[in-house]
Amino acid sequence: MKRIFLLASAWMLGSMAVSAQTSENFNSRPSITTTQVKGHLQGHCWAFPDFDVNRNGWIPGIEGDGAMVSGPSSSSTQSTGIYTPLLQVPGYINVSFKYKFNSSFGGSTRRWMKLYLVDHNNEIQMMLDSVEFSGVNASTVYNYNKSFGAGSGYYKLYINYQGIGGSTRIAIDELLVSASMVYAQGCNEPPVAVNDVINGAANRTASGHICNNDSDPNGDSFTSYVVTSSPDGTVTINPDNSFTFTPNPGFSGNTTSFTYQICDNGFAPLCSNTATVTINFPTGGFLPVSLIDLTGIYKNDGNVDINWVTTFEQNSDRFEVERSLDGIRWETAGTLKAAGTSSVKKSYTYTDKVGRNTANKKDLYYRLKMVDLDDKTAISRILVVRVYNTRSTKMISVSPNPAKNDIMATVQLNEASVVSMKVFNAAGIEVMRKTLRLSEGSNSILLDGTSKLQPGLYMLEVVVNSKERMLVKLIKE
Repeated sequence: MKRIFLLASAWMLGSMAVSAQTSENFNSRPSITTTQVKGHLQGHCWAFPDFDVNRNGWIPGIEGDGAMVSGPSSSSTQSTGIYTPLLQVPGYINVSFKYKFNSSFGGSTRRWMKLYLVDHNNEIQMMLDSVEFSGVNASTVYNYNKSFGAGSGYYKLYINYQGIGGSTRIAIDELLVSASMVYAQGCNEPPVAVNDVINGAANRTASGHICNNDSDPNGDSFTSYVVTSSPDGTVTINPDNSFTFTPNPGFSGNTTSFTYQICDNGFAPLCSNTATVTINFPTGGFLPVSLIDLTGIYKNDGNVDINWVTTFEQNSDRFEVERSLDGIRWETAGTLKAAGTSSVKKSYTYTDKVGRNTANKKDLYYRLKMVDLDDKTAISRILVVRVYNTRSTKMISVSPNPAKNDIMATVQLNEASVVSMKVFNAAGIEVMRKTLRLSEGSNSILLDGTSKLQPGLYMLEVVVNSKERMLVKLIKE
């Protein structure tokens, strides 16, 4: 019975080693010559003090066209060796490699090798093994293969080669370690911060989450920090990556901004690019018209039809359709004459000839500037249009934003599809869901009940056939 248990244990250890391992043979590879291999690996967080591939022209010929070759290591104080990237050690570790010497040695000449586990700062945490070489033959390829118990954790393997006297060098090849790298590419990669547009309140305060569209390629958690604060008030970033903006006394501007970075909590922490948060405030004044609908429809020729409906107009002069590619910088796309004075529903359509190249690459933001005969103006809520042109989805648009009442999504489909709409609060908790099977063509979906949500920041997710996905930040007033 004991024998069966030992065999089963050995099989389990072998299986785990196969499924989680790090290997390197130091050979050339596509687009990387043997002279470039060391630099390539260093770019993936390997380190080779006093080692190089085929150093000084010695090609050991152990396997393939490359091996990692040491310097003479004639001093017992040299830090000569090989450091792997950071590894996730599961409580044990098996290390195997092949090695060879360029010359025989004896007498007063000594060579030895030590294996360590070190932390991410290369500080020694544990010595695994110490090997004194003797009676070696320069033409022989030797094998090293040992397993060690080690506490589970994150370590680098350090193979240290030292000696006294002579100039004998060692070549190491076919290195295999039974632990996977913590980071898929070997090194920690910096997180990515993305610009944000936030709608503030009429009293010039603002709050929200700035990291919902930020990410870390390694899945590390991260923390945000203000780089440049707003000149118009005080910005505070909270531990949950939400922020608050408190205006300076007397500030009455329509917009302000600040910049921030996110820094990950990985090993050798890295920080992102600098991102900008733009806060837009209501422009004030009364609407010269009563606007009840604002939608967008994408045309196959690359044009976008902007449609809106009014129920009341008094002394209205014109509508200026404004377009933005980032929600920050706006330009006038075109102008339509208004009805003037009306107490019945009026429908308007403006065709924005934006072109396929622009429409297919970016989110399109639209808003209306409504101008009356006295040149008084008001700005509508924002309409977001995203063009897909995939097999099932042509376009998705969402309005209004910010929202006081229910949210409307317009989905243009190339075929009958299942569309799911979900609303998440600032904590990432789903607070509303609606799933429908829609027909080919343009479909308008009212997410009824959003008007009852508490004021604050939300995320709207629209998913078509579990494939095309659109995320939009929503401000509920």
